[in-house]
Amino acid sequence: MVTMLKRKVNSDITVIGGGLAGICGAIAAARLGQKVSLVQNRGVLGGNSSSEVRVWVAGATKHGVNRYARETGIMGELFVENQYRNPEGNPYLWDVLLMEKVKAEPNIQLFLNTEVTSIVMNQDKTIKSVTGFMSASETLLEFESGYFIDCTGDGLIGFLAGAEFNIGRESSNVYNESLAPFEADEDTLGSSLFFYTRDVGHPVKYIKPSFAKDITETSIVNNRIIRKEDNGCAYWWIEWGGELDIVHDNEKIRDELQSVVYGIWDYIKNSGKYDADNLTLDWIGSVPGKREYRRFKGGYVLKQQDIEEQTLFDDRIGFGGWSIDLHPASGMYNDSVGAKHSVADGVYHIPYRILYSRDINNLFFAGRDVSVSHVAFGTVRVMATCAVMGQAAGTAAALANEKQIKPAAIYSNYLQEYQQTLLREDGSVLGVKNEDLNDLARKAEVTASSALKEINTYAVDMDPYPLDKAVAFTLPVDPNIKELKLLISTAKATELKVTWYSTGKPQNYIPDSKIDEQTIEVEANFMGWKTINIDWQPEQPQNIFVIVEKNENCSVYLGHQEFAGVLSYVNDPIQELSQPELHDYSRKSPLLYWTNQSINRRNFVFKVEQTEAYSAEKIINGYVRPYGGPNMWVTNFRNKPEEIQLTWTNPQHIKQINLTFNDDVNEDIINLHHHKTYFEQVPELIKSYRVYYQSEDEWHLLWQTDSNRERHIVQKLDQTIETKKLKFELLQTNGSQQISLNEIRVY
Repeated sequence: MVTMLKRKVNSDITVIGGGLAGICGAIAAARLGQKVSLVQNRGVLGGNSSSEVRVWVAGATKHGVNRYARETGIMGELFVENQYRNPEGNPYLWDVLLMEKVKAEPNIQLFLNTEVTSIVMNQDKTIKSVTGFMSASETLLEFESGYFIDCTGDGLIGFLAGAEFNIGRESSNVYNESLAPFEADEDTLGSSLFFYTRDVGHPVKYIKPSFAKDITETSIVNNRIIRKEDNGCAYWWIEWGGELDIVHDNEKIRDELQSVVYGIWDYIKNSGKYDADNLTLDWIGSVPGKREYRRFKGGYVLKQQDIEEQTLFDDRIGFGGWSIDLHPASGMYNDSVGAKHSVADGVYHIPYRILYSRDINNLFFAGRDVSVSHVAFGTVRVMATCAVMGQAAGTAAALANEKQIKPAAIYSNYLQEYQQTLLREDGSVLGVKNEDLNDLARKAEVTASSALKEINTYAVDMDPYPLDKAVAFTLPVDPNIKELKLLISTAKATELKVTWYSTGKPQNYIPDSKIDEQTIEVEANFMGWKTINIDWQPEQPQNIFVIVEKNENCSVYLGHQEFAGVLSYVNDPIQELSQPELHDYSRKSPLLYWTNQSINRRNFVFKVEQTEAYSAEKIINGYVRPYGGPNMWVTNFRNKPEEIQLTWTNPQHIKQINLTFNDDVNEDIINLHHHKTYFEQVPELIKSYRVYYQSEDEWHLLWQTDSNRERHIVQKLDQTIETKKLKFELLQTNGSQQISLNEIRVY
């Protein structure tokens, strides 16, 4: 008798779903010593970001709208490495990077092309095993684990286990959400399918297939933007299926989306409205990119107010920053806008309690099936945010397995240990300080060869910038600011108004509460510094937002130089505000009007003569990214090696050193094609460095690196050393003239 080949796989944790949430969850757990099975139903990893679907990996930066918002941890690691290997955004090279990162972890067993079809439950509301069919190998695989993470997107595991979930839109009275409908329904966000084109240099004809849609007979031509140069996610609005069942009607949805894609291409090629003779179709997707399906009930349900008010959860484990971005269920056939937005004033916190089932005692969630309302889902659904939740879920599962506890017990009994573990692994957590009792660096005296004492953005390479519109800049105030000098020039006598504001929450970079203003008299034909008497000392270090008002008789100066902890802006609203066919906003933050994409990595010229914002002690202040200040040690623009030392009163036994370098988390690095980042290695990252320890008054080299391009370094020593002093020589960056460092940890 012929029977199906069967195999049993035992591991500590099984992660089902190989999108970015699943990848980051599996890697996080594996790096914490857990044996992990990663199960993916496709032949490639990456989910919607893979070469099969090709959605760009958007996240908290919101394509540069949010400041200092790029994710760190595993997602940040992927962003930075992909930028080096794949600056052109080749989707196949992105696939390769994801595969390599997973295969580099010895604690991960990877199972591709394996569709989970059933589960076995224990009587105590735990999952005993899940069974998947590996189609090409005709093998049934049974995965047994103590803990499971559902990263399937559609929530298949939670559904099979009987966990409580919602599909569709709750009524507004359930969570008091103004963006929810008055009556509940089953409408969801639809699926999308993309295409790419290529100029082949000679005319190419196109004969549309018989099933292609004639889009002139639809509302698409009048209500959407069609451009011949657009590719991929620029056509995010090719969306449909929100009024159907996204899963059970998947094939119908795919067929409709393909018919429209071929119809749009027919319109571009054959309508006579575009110069598209030399263009041909280069790629069209066959796998719809799904947005929304089941959302499971956890220990908490994230809602609209938590996003807009940036709720400071005690169990925060990551952050997001995409707008609440809700699409009509009818998608591309909707007669009004393609997306309705609500924009918070900066990034928001994500609580741990949305990452586990309140019904099933060993089931975690990460990705688009977490415990959120339909409205809040509109922001957490983007992939870099899903990846952050994946790392947090993998870390939680590792801790749960180590202590043999239910997921909810982490919140009630082990929250501090959990958050400290995330911080140690460079997780994307804001406002939680390093309080690791095992970190010896926290007890050390820190000294450095130099530290930046003056904020001076003057650059030899600078241009006059006429004040045809208002401009602004943010800078850290630590502990106070007496005066600020601004470089300006005039053709005739004028009065220049300068206004300054606090920025509100520590993660925000907006003019929040007005502090004061000053009007300066400027004589004709002036070129030089003018003094602004700010005289402000906040209760704790924070940023200040300085606005130089519009004045057509005056120019400021814009330098071609990045400056750690300082950002400059122009009063130039984002493009989406002028696209009423596609975008509508129910909440408009000042973020949308004070933008810096057009002057990225440049600064208006000003100086503040005294600051403690960049002192050497910042490397042990507990924070590893900007939050109420830069939270890093920074030196002057000396373009020469610097060093920093840790000294203890008594000898320390050291077996591991962690370094967190500055990788400029304000830079919006993207994996595919939304925009181009014009460097392969982040300039601020330390490229070349040496680490020494002192023994019997002599310095001994521990290790050296001359080609670093990573942010987070974990160096385990070959043998334990005993010393009272460590020395770090930072020799060269990847391009910046400032030496900077976020954190040193010692174990």
